[in-house]
Amino acid sequence: MKNTLKKGYQFRRILGTGNAFRGTSFRAVYRLNSLGIIRLGFSLSAKSGNSVKRNLMRRRLRSLAEEKGKRTGADVVIMPAGKLSINNWEIVREDFMKLLVTIEEKEKKNSHRKAR
Repeated sequence: MKNTLKKGYQFRRILGTGNAFRGTSFRAVYRLNSLGIIRLGFSLSAKSGNSVKRNLMRRRLRSLAEEKGKRTGADVVIMPAGKLSINNWEIVREDFMKLLVTIEEKEKKNSHRKAR
C-alpha cells in the first residue's frame, strides 16, 4: 500500500483543518492522524515545472518520507513555492526535515494533552 493521499475529500479535510508549514522551497499543510504513518499528497501544477521535474520531486519526497518519517503519524499536502528546480534538492531536503521536526513536536504536545 502506498502511503499517498489521492481523493479530493482528503485534500479538502487537510487544507481546511490542518496546520501550515512554510519552508523556502515548498509550503505544506499537515494534520495528525492515528495511523502512525506519514501519508503525502502533492498539489503541483504545470506552472511549477514540467512533468519530469514534478515527478522527480514526488519521488524524492516520498523516499525521504519512507526513510525519515517512519514514526510520524500525519497527513501532509505539499505545494511548491514557485518553480521547481532540480538544483535545490538540498534546500528541499532541509525543509522536509524541518517539517518532520515540527510535526513530531505537535505530536508530543498532543500526547501530553491526552495524558492529563
